[in-house]
Amino acid sequence: MAELQVQVLTPAKVVVKTVVQLVELPGALGYMGILPGHTRMISELAAGTMTLGSGQEQQTYFISGGYVDVNQDHVTVLADVVERPLDIDVKRAEDAKARAVSRFVDSSGVDIARAQAALLRAERRLALATTRLGA
Repeated sequence: MAELQVQVLTPAKVVVKTVVQLVELPGALGYMGILPGHTRMISELAAGTMTLGSGQEQQTYFISGGYVDVNQDHVTVLADVVERPLDIDVKRAEDAKARAVSRFVDSSGVDIARAQAALLRAERRLALATTRLGA
């Protein structure tokens, strides 16, 4: 079966280097799936869950946004933050969500777009962490 060679990178390190059959990513305009033979593409990514699948096995990660480069059967994901569900600090994510929500309550001088982005990141991190915890 055809496969994709995937590298997931942050500024600090190579997070994942693997071979899979499917990559699902949160694109800036919605989720996208990449299969072997995908056309050449560079796209912006949003905050959300990245899934790497091979057969019945799936690996999920939170990514903060970034870019994806697809070239033949090579996929390179560049993101500022990549976290496995087990590495997500739920308390920290809950605190980030509370801070983002409080910005909307006292919205004088607040950059609404930044506050919305912070809230979205916190909610997506919590959703992935909660899924891991079985809640």
